[in-house]
Amino acid sequence: MLFNTPVFILFFVLAVPASFLVPKRFQNLLLLFASYFFYGFGEPSLILLLMAVTAAAYISARGICRHPARKKLWKILGILLPLLALFLFKYLGFFTRLVGGLLGGNGSGAALALILPTGISFYTFQAVSYVIDVSRGDMDCEDNPVTFALYLSFFPQLVAGPIERAKDLLPQFRRERHFDPASAICGARLMLFGFFEKIAIADILGIFVNRVWSDPAAADGADILLAIFFFSIQILCDFKGYSDIARGAAAVLGIRLSVNFDEPYRSASVGEFWRRWHMTLSSWLRDYLYIPLGGSARGDAIWCRNILIVFLISGLWHGADLTFVAWGFLHALFQILEHFLFRGKARDTHRGLRQILTFLLVSAAWILFRAPDFSTAGLFISRLFTGWQTLSVTAEAGELACFAAALLGFAGLSRLPLLLSGEGTPKKVLRYLGYTLMLWLTLAAYLYLRSGGIQSSFIYFQF
Repeated sequence: MLFNTPVFILFFVLAVPASFLVPKRFQNLLLLFASYFFYGFGEPSLILLLMAVTAAAYISARGICRHPARKKLWKILGILLPLLALFLFKYLGFFTRLVGGLLGGNGSGAALALILPTGISFYTFQAVSYVIDVSRGDMDCEDNPVTFALYLSFFPQLVAGPIERAKDLLPQFRRERHFDPASAICGARLMLFGFFEKIAIADILGIFVNRVWSDPAAADGADILLAIFFFSIQILCDFKGYSDIARGAAAVLGIRLSVNFDEPYRSASVGEFWRRWHMTLSSWLRDYLYIPLGGSARGDAIWCRNILIVFLISGLWHGADLTFVAWGFLHALFQILEHFLFRGKARDTHRGLRQILTFLLVSAAWILFRAPDFSTAGLFISRLFTGWQTLSVTAEAGELACFAAALLGFAGLSRLPLLLSGEGTPKKVLRYLGYTLMLWLTLAAYLYLRSGGIQSSFIYFQF
């Protein structure tokens, strides 16, 4: 089920009052049922894999707590079983094709690929982090199977995060929840921001991005450059839009989810970018991979190795293709170069110029992220240097007006919360007008997209 559909709105409108009207002992059960319905909508068989990963993590954590003498065995099982499911469903085809290519085959291993279940990378990482936290003694295992199953399947963040830690989310599911009007209003505002980001900005800009990427050989330099920057904005607003809708929906239900973005394109380095972009994934990789590898405590050589490992795995986590691995490698390379070039220099020295450079580097790397293969990426880059004498952009006037409106909306997003905050009649009027404008622009963009037969999923659903 997609957030940006009328079906979800109806589902959510029914789920919210039901979750508060039932007795406390049934609140989690109802939300679990709603979450499985949400996840299995259109493809019920996906629920079976989610339940299997849930059972593996739940039983393993209980084994760690109840059988300390076999703690290591239960920990290995609790980590390997979810990762095995991830490998089989996401990476089996990739590795069989890779091995087949190395052995001189023609890619016939692709036949071994299974259907990729939506969101498997997200709930697998949550399951693994839970088992590790229990084995470390950072938290007790959860005895209630319904509560634990809800932790892995909570519908607002099930499909594309944020990647939540059990120690943050489980305590919220254990307590009784009552409807809080203030929390519901804040949540509704967050959802409106998310829908605006996704529909009025990301999906509108995606029209041009998808057109150029569908046939880069027919595009000239201006088209390519515009597509690069449009995609940088599209992927941010698409993913941040999902996260804001998820956080807002959870807040209406009385649950607090983690912030996942902090204006990443204001970063003055690629390292800072990753502290602001997909923050829950970055912190997961830091706590469960980078630090156990040794972090930066054993010298520059080990640090470089660790950064390389982390970002190669980050790239592979995003997609089972060598283009994603290369994308991760680029981000590791950028950070290693920054480490040696800017070491010892003031962090804010020429910050504005470094912000521009970081945005350009990140935007250039997005080409590998978006490209279906290296040859397309190479063609896309080569076309950047052609056709500049015409300065033509392959879009109609109406579309250009929509793109301009989307860009203005993106430019105003960072300042909008400040403008809409505060007390007093003028601020209240401004706040009302601001939210009303966002709502109507979102509805207008939605109708415009539907009139063109465009119904887009969220980009990170494929991960």
